[in-house]
Amino acid sequence: MTKQQRRRIVSLLEIGVSLAVGAAISIRLASYDVPFFLLTACALGTAGSALSALLNIEQAWTATTHRCTAPGCDFRVRIQHTDAGENRRWQETAANHPHHTSA
Repeated sequence: MTKQQRRRIVSLLEIGVSLAVGAAISIRLASYDVPFFLLTACALGTAGSALSALLNIEQAWTATTHRCTAPGCDFRVRIQHTDAGENRRWQETAANHPHHTSA
């Protein structure tokens, strides 16, 4: 399985889980006779929030962060889904950037 296929499967799983969470909320609210449009808004809002949370978790899990090597500098680059050459270029960019900032 290639990285591209793995990313597609993970994306589909994230969407599926978020839709399931939205559906579960709508089923629970339906038992209280919530109006249809309010029910739809709650389900879509919950599904969107769940998808956003899952995407943030995936990014934290798969991203690589390169920091400046200068003492006290808080410059950093966060990359995701890159090959070895591009990863190395960003690592060098983080180490040799012209503007050093402190926290």
